[in-house]
Amino acid sequence: MGLPDDAPWVFRVPLRSRAFLLITVVTTIVLGIVIANKPAWLLWFDEPISTWVRGFIADGDVALAVTVLGSPNVSLGIGVVGVAILWRWCRASAVTLGVLISSAFIVDIGLKLIVDRPRPPDPLIGTALASFPSGHVIHVVVVFGLVPMFLWALTNRRSYLRAGFAVFTVVVLGVALSRVALGAHWPSDVIVSMLIGISLLLGAEKLLTSPWAGDRCNVLGLHNPIGH
Repeated sequence: MGLPDDAPWVFRVPLRSRAFLLITVVTTIVLGIVIANKPAWLLWFDEPISTWVRGFIADGDVALAVTVLGSPNVSLGIGVVGVAILWRWCRASAVTLGVLISSAFIVDIGLKLIVDRPRPPDPLIGTALASFPSGHVIHVVVVFGLVPMFLWALTNRRSYLRAGFAVFTVVVLGVALSRVALGAHWPSDVIVSMLIGISLLLGAEKLLTSPWAGDRCNVLGLHNPIGH
């Protein structure tokens, strides 16, 4: 995707850098291995941060309201609607969105079953499966990470692009903090889950701007048509 040169570097650099994607994937794998095999190594970090967040965000109702934004059900609903809308407009984008949302579910459930990390004590909400990773954080990253990209593609206006970045940042941080505040996840869970979501998002972006996509759709301005 051709982001403008004055786009925030925190998005511009990752979207243009294969090295950043590689570093993100490697970091995710290394931290995942540590969590799977030596979770006690992270308690020196997890326990004090978790205690501070749960004390700082004492209003459970606020945390519950925010955490819904990362619900896998919300992600699934957005994915179904998005694919249905994009299918007639740009099938390459529809397929990419479907692959992205499906991958988020597969990675979330698969890692929960493999790693099987215990949840923090005394959660304020009901939880299913294991603590690592945070499905809510993965889903909120992949869903809201599409907001700035599609706003820029549809409008080509920098003001909408910056607004999309702001929405993404606020919502992702809010959901991540809410998961810790509710006692559903350890801080290290949500940090690695952010990296997982970013890896999936960057992978989807590479697919969306690939020759395969470019040969099938140029309606949204996301890619140049090949051979047309």
